[in-house]
Amino acid sequence: MTLKHCIIHQIERPVPGAELTTTVRDTENNSAGPAYSLFEQLKQSYQRSSQKQYGYFDSELSDNPVPGWLQEQQQGKSPFAKISQRLLEHLQQKMGDNDEAFSAYMMIAVETVMDQQQLYIFWFNHIEASHIDNTLDIAPSLYIDSHKMLYAARLLFEEWLAQDSTKYLSIITSRGNKNLSDAFNAFIGFSTGPDLAEETGEFLSIVDDYTDSLPEEKTTDYKAKIIDYCVAQDKQGAAVVFEDISTQLNQQHPNEFADFVSAKQQSPKTEIYTDRGSLKRYVRYFGRDKNMSISFSADIFGQNIVYDEANDSLTIKKIPKSLKQQLKNTKNSSTES
Repeated sequence: MTLKHCIIHQIERPVPGAELTTTVRDTENNSAGPAYSLFEQLKQSYQRSSQKQYGYFDSELSDNPVPGWLQEQQQGKSPFAKISQRLLEHLQQKMGDNDEAFSAYMMIAVETVMDQQQLYIFWFNHIEASHIDNTLDIAPSLYIDSHKMLYAARLLFEEWLAQDSTKYLSIITSRGNKNLSDAFNAFIGFSTGPDLAEETGEFLSIVDDYTDSLPEEKTTDYKAKIIDYCVAQDKQGAAVVFEDISTQLNQQHPNEFADFVSAKQQSPKTEIYTDRGSLKRYVRYFGRDKNMSISFSADIFGQNIVYDEANDSLTIKKIPKSLKQQLKNTKNSSTES
């Protein structure tokens, strides 16, 4: 992995209704040392986020200059620093449509991963803290909050330029401020692509069909390997590639699982991005109200935990030791009273 380009600008509106101001850097930041370290921290936060949406540049937005600028940069017609400044100006224009107060630093970077270029746009802030100075007094200080990702975007150049994908662009927008989220979305020119929850649900249903067709001694092992792979890919913000899973499951018949998935899908694909919530619900059942919280592995449903729909009841066998001890203690206390 190589950080090819990296530059940081600032944009802010200190109080509601005030004019937007920008602080622009003329030259790229050094892509090594502290800048690279910060980039890696921000990228990890982006990858871990469950708020990502996948899609593409909205072709109906005729006034969106972003794709054209990025093509210029890729073709060597405009330097990266100049393109980044245009992007900041474009963001300033979109943010000018509302009166919200905010302050943000924008890191715009291009990373090369296995000869594939990826553009990242990160919005991040400072957080105020305190430290003890050399007079042993308490003094204010600022540090970068790289863990809280409010707004960000990633573009996979090769997928975009190949024009055969609807998921080459992904973004994160905060749920806490609709005005800023809408402005950031408009700045990118983002259009939602595949329904991740729907695609993940279809895939997990196929996984059930596949594992049900296996000998009983392989069912649990194969299902665990598939889900572990999906969870690991999700944590990296990477796609679930069916051929990769297929090879890991059965090296003697490396195409078996991939062929099974392809035959079962309504619209055959070679990979999908998964919905994290759907994966969690697949591996664990959970629910809560003000008086009760229940969570258990899907593996024991129907065995140690049985649901009776007619009576709306749940029977639990092999109670966890810690819970059993609590129940015993409670019973003993009641008896003594």
